[in-house]
Amino acid sequence: MKNVYLAFSIFIIMIIGIFLSINAINRSCDQLQNLNCTLESYILNENYEDAYTLSLDYIAQWKSDSKFLTIYIHHEDLDYVDNEILKLTQYIKTRDKSESLATVHSMKYLIDHIKSHEKVSISNIF
Repeated sequence: MKNVYLAFSIFIIMIIGIFLSINAINRSCDQLQNLNCTLESYILNENYEDAYTLSLDYIAQWKSDSKFLTIYIHHEDLDYVDNEILKLTQYIKTRDKSESLATVHSMKYLIDHIKSHEKVSISNIF
């Protein structure tokens, strides 16, 4: 009977851990999406100094979040975001509005992609 209780306890702890990790991923992705929206508004208003500063903050936020995300996310997705962030800083530095906006849009898509892959759904289970 002890084995049944132990197995059930481990199962419950595992389920709780999964939901806590999903909530942490969603929180990180929401923070990054808020930064993306702010970056987009700065670029649209051609406020490149603030956009560059925010892009550097975005890099710092991404580096701290990606350490946790590497446990759960495909490394290719993380590499794509890394590349887009680095491109964005250079596009902002050269004041290239169209490329900056395209890169921010790409980053929004990539963060949404990460978030959607970690949702609890039938398609993600099988």
